[in-house]
Amino acid sequence: MASKKPSPRWERRLKHECALHTDRRRLIGGSVTAVSFLTLVLLHTGKFLESDVTAGALLYGLSLVACLVLGWLVAVRIDLPRKGEHIRSYCVFPLLPIVAMTMVECLNGVFTWDWSPAVLIVNYILYLLFYGVVFVFSGSLRLSMLVINPLFFLLGLTNHYVMAFRGTPFLPMDFMAAGTAANVAMAYDFSLNHQIIIAVLLLAFLEIVAFKLPTPRMDLVAKIASRTFFGTLIVCVVGLFAFTDMYADAGLAPDFWNQSRGYRQSGVVLNFCLNTKYLHTSAPDGYDPDEVVSIVRSSMAQEGAGDTASPNIICIMNESLADLRVLGDLRTNVDYMPFLRSLSENTVKGNLYVPVIGAGTSNTEFEFLTGASTSFFPAGSNAYTLYVNEPLPSLVSILKDQQYRSRAFHPYYPSGWNRVAVYDHFGFERFSSIYSALPYDILNEYQRSGYDNNLLEQLTEQAYPGQEVLIRRYVSDSYNYDKVIEMYQQRDRSQPFFLFNVTMQNHGGYTEQSDNFHQQVYVVNESGEIATREGDDGQPTVAYPRANQYLSLIKKSDDAFRDLIQYFEQQEEPTVICLFGDHQPNVEEELTQELLGVDSLFNLSAEQAQKQYVTPFYIWANYDIEEETIERLSVNYLSSYLLKTANVRMSDFNRYLLQLSKTVPVINNVGCIDAQGNHFSDVKDSPYAALLTDYEKVCYNLVHDSDGRKKELYTIQ
Repeated sequence: MASKKPSPRWERRLKHECALHTDRRRLIGGSVTAVSFLTLVLLHTGKFLESDVTAGALLYGLSLVACLVLGWLVAVRIDLPRKGEHIRSYCVFPLLPIVAMTMVECLNGVFTWDWSPAVLIVNYILYLLFYGVVFVFSGSLRLSMLVINPLFFLLGLTNHYVMAFRGTPFLPMDFMAAGTAANVAMAYDFSLNHQIIIAVLLLAFLEIVAFKLPTPRMDLVAKIASRTFFGTLIVCVVGLFAFTDMYADAGLAPDFWNQSRGYRQSGVVLNFCLNTKYLHTSAPDGYDPDEVVSIVRSSMAQEGAGDTASPNIICIMNESLADLRVLGDLRTNVDYMPFLRSLSENTVKGNLYVPVIGAGTSNTEFEFLTGASTSFFPAGSNAYTLYVNEPLPSLVSILKDQQYRSRAFHPYYPSGWNRVAVYDHFGFERFSSIYSALPYDILNEYQRSGYDNNLLEQLTEQAYPGQEVLIRRYVSDSYNYDKVIEMYQQRDRSQPFFLFNVTMQNHGGYTEQSDNFHQQVYVVNESGEIATREGDDGQPTVAYPRANQYLSLIKKSDDAFRDLIQYFEQQEEPTVICLFGDHQPNVEEELTQELLGVDSLFNLSAEQAQKQYVTPFYIWANYDIEEETIERLSVNYLSSYLLKTANVRMSDFNRYLLQLSKTVPVINNVGCIDAQGNHFSDVKDSPYAALLTDYEKVCYNLVHDSDGRKKELYTIQ
């Protein structure tokens, strides 16, 4: 019998040096890992199949396999030949950023391979640079992966939830509003979906591989050289980005007019980093404080120069008040704002174009009170948290110059949007918050309970039996207006009264179910039946639950405002009430698409995009004023129109705004609209570029140039 031919030496060595090893500890760890992730996926099976059954089923199957793979990676130790260890590590580590990119963009709802090659390469380089930062200080590629990947995941997850809650991405400026976000976060749904689950699996894969992959050994010279190289490269890249326009000139800049579109087209991490450059506001080209005086005084409306009327003025910025019919043919079982639609006598009303959608209330508030447009600020910035850090001329100071007593009222926590400091800088004499609307003992017990909404409802019902004080967990508009009337009755009657009220009833989080709120309004189809869709169990269920709850809330707002007007109709003292919405709500994207007649909200025309930024406004008086319907007006002009309607004396800046509004009645973050209704998405390419550049200079002088501010333009002399 012939002897068996011996195996080649390389094969014997490979079998000797390449092996899989495990032990009891590893098997337990691998089993726990696999079972934990399998449980996570199985518990959320329906989340994978919600939108696209075919794609969802594929992702679901791959996720189940991934759970087993993760368990296997934990359970075994893979021994490979030590020769070539450096080569293997240097080959594997550069592949991991691709997985990290996929993880982050999975949370963004984007498949990275749909990007252009240029965008893919730029993102890849950026991810490597972040790993390089940790490597420079630690000298360890493994530590770089273990530290940076969770940070990427956290950024992606934060952006995912912010997009879901307000419809716009997470920006560096949002760190300034962290306190406000914490106040309202409990109203939103933080449940998991298939995107988050897949991203968690990818993060686990990255961390396991990074932990198990051997770090290449380098001698001292190689360590110094590599760390010096990465450090120099990072300094150069960051320096060129911060101090030059090289990247912007090459097209690497945020999509200022549509940040959501930019995040989808070129990535979360890249766009977040690009936006950091715009945290600081620079003076417009050719800015000269002395020129601002001639800009304003050469373009002022004639009205309002010498009027001396002083009616009481009550301004109400109603949370999320909007008429979704501006988007398209919205049909409902009942009219959700019948009283507001009926207002005509002694009323100026129209469509108000605001700077934000879904959230960002205080930017609308800022534009109304100051007359400055946030469209000239860095995209995504918040004026209250960034720019109002000293006394600033406003509607408050203009009325104060005319002996008005001023008060602000917001039935929620005063820390939101830095309002305590901002209202003081604007000149409000008093700011009343939720602590003036509800007893301290109720609020304290609510906070001690960990913000148990059911407890808050119970305590409030006990304290105010039979009264509609809360709707969901927010102060109702009805009770809010009761407090407004109370403040009006307690005013100093020797001087005219100005009240600025920001409501809370309609705040987002439209999935909340509460015993103190009952559904009234439903979206219906062409036959008048309540619109339905197929549920997870295959049975029909009510479509658009968020929109239905929102519209029902608006019906409550309409009823409450009717009662407020009926009260002031009986008052003899002249009073003007201005009501407007701060932004549209963030309801189902499918409904918005259906109303606009589009398949996606990321490639809208300028006219379609502007429709999402329209809310109603009403200026009503309990005495005779000239009725008017204004087709379009942006909120930066509204307070000047209010002063004009009330025949209250205006500043030169107010009169300048009135004149500007006759040519460009809308200017916001989406673009501008002229008096003929022509839409322009890029102001700089519009026929009104020079006119709006002048306005930008005036806004810069008012908001940012405290040393060169021409106070005589913004005050009553």
